[in-house]
Amino acid sequence: MNVTIESSFCPYCDEATEIYFRLTNTILFASNETELRQGIENLKTRVPLDDYFMYGFGSHHLWVHQRKVSDPTQQFKHRLLKAEF
Repeated sequence: MNVTIESSFCPYCDEATEIYFRLTNTILFASNETELRQGIENLKTRVPLDDYFMYGFGSHHLWVHQRKVSDPTQQFKHRLLKAEF
């Protein structure tokens, strides 16, 4: 797993910060795509991941954007991180 942090995280509340670290650990502890997908699904059941982050899978990577606190339907301009598998 090759993780690239592409822009800075905006810690606008404690819950967003905690979820960011849990998300990062989930990515770092996964050793392949299957474990990563399972880890993200597991994380979604434990914390409100979708409230603070937008994410998706490409053919060989996971991308993550942070949602804006002022309008959760929008995301910050730059991608937060990318994990290649």
